[in-house]
Amino acid sequence: MSATSGPDGAGQAYSRIYNRRLIFELLHQAGPLSRVDIAERIGLKPQTISGITRELLNQGLIQEVGKSVGQRGQPQTYLAPNPEAGYSLGMHVDRGHISIVLGDLLLNVTKRMEWDGDTTDPVQTTAVMADLVEAAITAGGIPKNRIWGIGLVLPTLNADTYEAEMTMPGWDLWRGFDVAGTLGTQVALPVLLENDATAAAVGELFSHPGTAPRNAVLIYIGYGTGAGIVVDGMPMKGARGNAGELGLLPLPAPCADTGGAGVIDDQLSLHAIARLLQRPSEELTPDMLGTLHARRDSNLMRWMETAAQTLRFLVAVVETAFDPETIFLGGVLPPSMLSALVERAYPLLPSLSAVRERDLPRLVVASLLADGPVVGGMTLPIFVNTQPDFRHLYIRQVGSDERPFDHR
Repeated sequence: MSATSGPDGAGQAYSRIYNRRLIFELLHQAGPLSRVDIAERIGLKPQTISGITRELLNQGLIQEVGKSVGQRGQPQTYLAPNPEAGYSLGMHVDRGHISIVLGDLLLNVTKRMEWDGDTTDPVQTTAVMADLVEAAITAGGIPKNRIWGIGLVLPTLNADTYEAEMTMPGWDLWRGFDVAGTLGTQVALPVLLENDATAAAVGELFSHPGTAPRNAVLIYIGYGTGAGIVVDGMPMKGARGNAGELGLLPLPAPCADTGGAGVIDDQLSLHAIARLLQRPSEELTPDMLGTLHARRDSNLMRWMETAAQTLRFLVAVVETAFDPETIFLGGVLPPSMLSALVERAYPLLPSLSAVRERDLPRLVVASLLADGPVVGGMTLPIFVNTQPDFRHLYIRQVGSDERPFDHR
C-alpha cells in the first residue's frame, strides 16, 4: 500500500501503540476520568477508547476508581492509573555521594537510600551503583520484572570529541565510560541517562503543585552551573544533549578572581566558593555551607554578592532566549543560600518577562532543591514508556519502539 493511500499493518500497529500511550498519559496527568471525558479531551472514537481502556484494565495498568452519582443518563465509570502496576528507580551520582529512590507509577517515593564514598573510579562506582539498585529493589519488596527502568543522573561529562578542553575535577576517568550500558548490563534493567540540571527541571515540574508551567527554566548550581530548559512541557536536549550548559557562557565583565574574562562557572558554582574559602570542594557539604552562611562568613558573603550579580545577568539571558513563565533556582546549596541569592538578585534586569501581571515570579527557589535530580531521574522510565512525545527525546537510549508497556 502506498504512503498516501492509507496506513499499512505497521502503521496501524504504531497508531495503536501511540493511542495507548496517549490515553494512559491523560489518565496519569489528569485522572480520574471517565471514557466520555477521555473522548472529549483527545478526540478518539468511543469504540477506540473502549477497546484500549479494556486492554489497560485487563493488564492492570489502570483501575476503576468509582462511578458518577446524581447525573442524568448512564452512570460513568472513572478510570485512573494503578500505582502498583509499575515502578521506577531514580539515581543521582555526584562527587562522593549517590542517592537512589524507588517510586511507583504515580511517582510516590516508596524507598530511599544514600551512599557516601569515593566516586572517582567509574568501574568501582558502577559496581556500588548496581549493589544499591539491588538493595533498593529488595528492600522495597518489588519483583524486578515490575521495575520499568532506572533514570540515572550525572553531571554532563564532556567527551574527547570537543575542540575545547573542559575538564571536571573528580570526573576525569569517567570521560568515554559507558556508565548507562555498564549499569544496565549488571542489573538487567533499562537505564536512561540525563544530566542533573535537566533531571531537576523535570522533577520540579512534575512535582509542581497545581498546574505546572509548560515553559520554564531551572538554573542548577552545582560544581558548575547548568540549566534544565522545558519548552511546551518537554525538556530541551539539543543536538548532542548539551542544551543548558550556561556555565560556559562568558562573563559580562572581567573576573577578578581568575585574572581573566572567565565564564559563569568561575563565579556561580560550588567550585567558585571553594576557591574563595580556600578549601577542597568535597568539604563543602550543605550543612557546612549553611553554618557558614548563618555566621555570615566574610568570604562566603563576598561570593554571595558576586554570585547574585552574575545570577541577575544570567536570568536576563535566559529570559531573552527562552521567554519562560518562571525561572527556578536549585542545586546543591542549602536552602538559606538559595533564598538569599534570589533576594539579592532582585531587582532583576529589564526584560520582556517583566510584564505587569504574572502568575509566577520571574525568579523563585525550586521546591525540591537537592532532591530535584533524583526525583527527576525516577520520572524518566515512567514517562518514556507512557508519553508519546517524551519518549522521542530518549529514543537513542531506549532503542526499539517496542517496549513492555506497548504489548504487555
